[in-house]
Amino acid sequence: MKSIKASVDTEIITSEDGLNTYEVIKKLSVSEGKCGYLISLYPTRTESNIFSNDSTLNHLVSHMTDLGLKELHILSLLSKVVTSKISSRGLVVDEDNMQYLDKVMHSKKFKDGQFIIAWGSSMKSSHAVNEAKERVIGMYHNLYPEGLLYQLGVEGKSIADIAPHPLR
Repeated sequence: MKSIKASVDTEIITSEDGLNTYEVIKKLSVSEGKCGYLISLYPTRTESNIFSNDSTLNHLVSHMTDLGLKELHILSLLSKVVTSKISSRGLVVDEDNMQYLDKVMHSKKFKDGQFIIAWGSSMKSSHAVNEAKERVIGMYHNLYPEGLLYQLGVEGKSIADIAPHPLR
């Protein structure tokens, strides 16, 4: 009989007032692997619910080793924390978040990692969301013109369903 001890550390990068979450970092204690940066639509985690995991976070952590990742940085396309489905009405590009993403993309750790798009297809009619998506992809390609940009794939889905949500 043997005993195995493992943990998943969680770190959240948030605004001082807690209204914006820029990054959720999950680190496995026992795994070998790379560092991944996954960009999703918007965060639901905050300082006050740091110990909670929704089904998306549980799914991502459960598959980190399948993806060859020891560390996963979940970045947000929109940093405003939401607790219910948000409306695309009145949304604007989150400039503070864009600056944060630019800073992350300039880091050595990011350069050596894998960048994965998984923002799903909701709010595809939102001008602000589409502009933010284009800016993120443009930032990445400007910094790493030869870099590989990953997206999650779903069997049976076409390329028109770009970057599906992790639970699809």
